[in-house]
Amino acid sequence: MRINSPLGRLTMFSSLKLRLSLPVMAIALSVFASINSTWAQQKPRLRPLHIALPNKSVTMTSIYVANQLGIFESYGFDARVLVLEPRAAFAAMLTGDLDFYSAIGSTARAALRGLPLRVALVSLNRSDFMLVAAKEITGIEQLKGKVLGGYTAQATVNVILMELLRRKGLRPDEYKIANVGTARAAALAGGSVPAALVNSVETVRLIKQGFHVLARAADELEIPQSGLGISVNSLQTKRDSLRPAVHAILDAIRVIASQKEKTVAVLAAQLDLTQEEAGYCYDVMKGGWALDGKPTPAAMKLEFELDQRDLGLKEPPKAEQIYDFSLLEKLGKR
Repeated sequence: MRINSPLGRLTMFSSLKLRLSLPVMAIALSVFASINSTWAQQKPRLRPLHIALPNKSVTMTSIYVANQLGIFESYGFDARVLVLEPRAAFAAMLTGDLDFYSAIGSTARAALRGLPLRVALVSLNRSDFMLVAAKEITGIEQLKGKVLGGYTAQATVNVILMELLRRKGLRPDEYKIANVGTARAAALAGGSVPAALVNSVETVRLIKQGFHVLARAADELEIPQSGLGISVNSLQTKRDSLRPAVHAILDAIRVIASQKEKTVAVLAAQLDLTQEEAGYCYDVMKGGWALDGKPTPAAMKLEFELDQRDLGLKEPPKAEQIYDFSLLEKLGKR
């Protein structure tokens, strides 16, 4: 092929362009690889954080918000959240396989029974549990002699249910509580029990089926409801590594208290709710969030009274038997 021909000149030009571009491309790829490697080295490696919930409900909102809005990640954590009933959670905390358990009422009572556990943070001082009944039950007095839907003995569900009924005039010997676990709403909907203590998410769905609310715990009781339970061993050996997780939950609580729209969006996504349903659940809890991570005096007083009564203690518990807020105190000094 003659170089002077148009085709020859085009071929020569393309060959020259390719020879010139290869080194440039190599340099560019090298620079890109260097930048990518440097970025990967600079990006902090996320540490696994294992948190268990007793169920999926609005009282766990601080964990949902911290996880979904990237707050845990901003503190260097890859949060792994699962659902466990209390006994399994306590066993996992004691072996070190679980960092935190959000059912702090059950954690407190386990601590009083001698397990080396403590409550490190309180996120909520009101319960979203509601006593919901079938259509034919129009008053709490009609629950006399009935078997009600509850949970394991001395679990927070049963403690709140018994206290609600006591305040409404029913004695413990006038009814029975069946342990139907986390399937209380299903047991009620299926007719297995005439009434059950269920959370606000379950309540809003049951109302649409014709069931109605007999009593709301948030209206009657001020009691520590959710937060972070931790093992004494973790407090002693993992203090510095777990402290930022507590800080992350505090940040999430402040978001919840001040940003309804953002929180409702998280609730809708996490609990498979409509915006209207999520708004209902948010409003149930809006006044109970613990901005300082601690129980109110009234909530602590009721917790101690119920613990003394239900565990048969000679005197009310002391705060140090249940709570260890040393992580909060350290954060406050930073």
